[in-house]
Amino acid sequence: MQSAFECSVTFSLINGINREMAETADITDSHRLFVTLENVSLSRGDRVLIDNLSLSLSPGKLVYITGENGIGKTTLLLALAGLLYPEQGQINYTIAEHAYRAFDCASLMVQPDGASRGFSAEEDLRFFAKLGQHTVNTHDLLERVGLKEAAAVRTEGLSLGQRKRLSLAKIMAAKRPLWLLDEPFSALDKDGRDFVASVIKNHLDKGGIALIASHNPTPIAGHKAKTLHLTQADS
Repeated sequence: MQSAFECSVTFSLINGINREMAETADITDSHRLFVTLENVSLSRGDRVLIDNLSLSLSPGKLVYITGENGIGKTTLLLALAGLLYPEQGQINYTIAEHAYRAFDCASLMVQPDGASRGFSAEEDLRFFAKLGQHTVNTHDLLERVGLKEAAAVRTEGLSLGQRKRLSLAKIMAAKRPLWLLDEPFSALDKDGRDFVASVIKNHLDKGGIALIASHNPTPIAGHKAKTLHLTQADS
């Protein structure tokens, strides 16, 4: 569960990342991305959440971010998405030795889901695709994520699991190499969890990168996960 701080940041910035995505470099489906965090520190007010973190991510890498509530899992995802800036250190995104912005490379799935209230599931997905200039058949994509029968349902009428599937559809539509997922398996039944795992596996098989914040890491067939366990940083 997110802290009140993380929720407020998510709500205030989720539209910002969508606007930025409309101006991203054309690296769609490029799975040659390398991401490096160099001595990164992230804070909330006077509290240091993450101190001096260094991490290298290469194509096909799967990392689970674990730790207690409020420890900074979502904050780290937001920083990797370019929505929060490190107090110190830097995050680099490179493809074939060329530098890119986070907005060029990353797709973010957070809680709350950022769906447009008053829109149907298909309208919300179509709006997202138009805003980000993504070419996608929304009807087919909703069928792929198991929302064909719920396409006309308003987003506020969707279950938590259905909203999560809608968020996953948006990430699939964006086709970015770096997936940043906050508890993608929660509130799903076994079929739903198996489906999400298969989508992540397909992304990794193609050379994509996935960082997943989770209390209960789920194995992805054919991929050995690294676990980044966050603990209280010394202030």
